[in-house]
Amino acid sequence: MQPKGLIGNHDLVKKINMEHIINTILQYRPVSRAKIAALTGLNKMTVSSCIDLFLQKGIVVELGTTGTSRGRPPTLVDINELAGICVGIDIEVNQFTLLITDLLGKKLESMVFPMKNKDPMYFVDSVSSILEDLKKTHSHRQLGVVGVGLVIQGYYNISTDVVDYSANLQEWNDFPLRNELVKRIPDLPIYINPAPYAGAIGEVHFGHSRTVDHLVYVTSSWGLSVGVYNKGELFTGTTGTAGRLGHSTIHMNGKKCSCGNRGCWEMYASIKALYELLDTTPQQLPFAEIVRSMDQGDSKITSAVHQLGHYQGIGLANVINAYNPRVICMGGLLALLGPTLINSIWNTLNEMIPRRFLQDVKIYCSDLGELGVAHGGASMVINHLANTIIRHSLEE
Repeated sequence: MQPKGLIGNHDLVKKINMEHIINTILQYRPVSRAKIAALTGLNKMTVSSCIDLFLQKGIVVELGTTGTSRGRPPTLVDINELAGICVGIDIEVNQFTLLITDLLGKKLESMVFPMKNKDPMYFVDSVSSILEDLKKTHSHRQLGVVGVGLVIQGYYNISTDVVDYSANLQEWNDFPLRNELVKRIPDLPIYINPAPYAGAIGEVHFGHSRTVDHLVYVTSSWGLSVGVYNKGELFTGTTGTAGRLGHSTIHMNGKKCSCGNRGCWEMYASIKALYELLDTTPQQLPFAEIVRSMDQGDSKITSAVHQLGHYQGIGLANVINAYNPRVICMGGLLALLGPTLINSIWNTLNEMIPRRFLQDVKIYCSDLGELGVAHGGASMVINHLANTIIRHSLEE
């Protein structure tokens, strides 16, 4: 029986029905066939036929029974999370981080690779080789490598398929990133998003904000950017460059920024700014050592983090006034600075904004830490999981 409103040939209807079923399993997992039928409006025979096909392909598994209903209890089905892997890649100025998750977003492995050359073709060559190796390593899985979510420190124009602008990786401006990767790995779906958007998606899907309607996500690996999430949607602006608040001015005639402006927020509140306060570089002092020394009470580093938090507070005052968020999440490397950073942010906010406008605001550091943005990359792949499963299931 075909649901009301669906038109088209048999193959189209079959694909639509399969999409309804897969999305229902993902949303309500684990779930019985009868429940799927009730939720989708499909008849039980159609549901069972699709589920049997998914079971045959190894994409869905049976988990047993609910044990709560009278008579014969229904058997529950769920996604086989190990049927494939999703890859999220966080491209930073000095390195790129690769995260491998199962089909439900659980971390399986992560790796960090140095960015030895800022030429975007260096990245394309490097990551293509890595992905080809992953395809071979995971060829035993039913779906293999499901797809790759790339996260860039800049903005990607989905109309022209080029990197629109990156202040800290200007060599990448106008570079056709997806097209160059597709030339080398044509059989692998590739999705691209800016870091703040991906970070917000990752936090909503996998972090502490799964039930939050209004979220601001602040991330810094070198520069600084902001993603705004509102009731299931990302605020991207007219051309997809909303969130460039790292380049909002907080200090007139201040430090010269790589974007050309002076006094940008990221010049005072980013990880780059923290290294300048400490008069060192990531090569001389790895970020993990900064965190370790801060936790051990190193006065110089603690003082620098407090100063960073002060400037974070100045910028976040503008964010709160502009967006009235329920939650502000500090992501990326900022998340690793923990309570020291958060306390300094609150000290500044309490001086700048009337208490009545702060009483419902929560500010926290993401548990996803430096992998938060890469988790957002994996989320992009998972968001298209239904299409991947359907395509695989219909292959002979």
